[in-house]
Amino acid sequence: MEKKIQLVIVIIIIIFILTVGIIIFSNIGGKGSFRGKHNILVLCTDPTEQRQGVGAVDMAFMLELNKGKLSKTTPIYPGGMYDPSLTPPADLRSEGTNQWYLHDSLWTSDLNEGVKRAKQIIKYNTNLTTDITVVVNPDAIDAMINTVGPVYSNGQEVTSDSLSFLRNDQDERGATRGDAIEGLVDGIIDATEKKGKKAELLATVLDQYGKGNILFVPKDAFQKLIAYI
Repeated sequence: MEKKIQLVIVIIIIIFILTVGIIIFSNIGGKGSFRGKHNILVLCTDPTEQRQGVGAVDMAFMLELNKGKLSKTTPIYPGGMYDPSLTPPADLRSEGTNQWYLHDSLWTSDLNEGVKRAKQIIKYNTNLTTDITVVVNPDAIDAMINTVGPVYSNGQEVTSDSLSFLRNDQDERGATRGDAIEGLVDGIIDATEKKGKKAELLATVLDQYGKGNILFVPKDAFQKLIAYI
């Protein structure tokens, strides 16, 4: 189950990069506060555990924005990643967790505090610094599929329940993790291009942002990016 949840999170971030990234970042001029290089950290969360905060970090990516263009994407796998200088709270320690892992970094009622912790852990382990952080939850992917659908992956129509589809793609049709990712991404791109729904897809992203399924830290970063379109 954990691997399948992580697969869905990977799908979310890849599609986020290919849709929001291409739509927004490729339209940013090299001006204003976004001149030069910037690192955008995307944290993909699984909110199914009943704790404070937006969810567990199941996958992360660092996007390098250079002169308004997306120039590099670095995957960051949270498994076992922590900063020894951070002490986990009592509830985590009671579960036998002696380190504050990246996976648990956003389990806090204060998102800014959680993001600061996640950035510190990533900096300690990868030496990558962050200018803007984006937090995405699984509802965003289903909304995107609904917007551009029907979406077809490996000859099968993708339902709005992307988690169930990916499970079937692996379990029933024998797709590998890479095949499942590539098939769904290709399907969404193909549907978006054929139907000319880039504007609708951006509207969906805006809607998901408004609903709190896509979060930015600092909060005004999203408005600044949108202003450049």
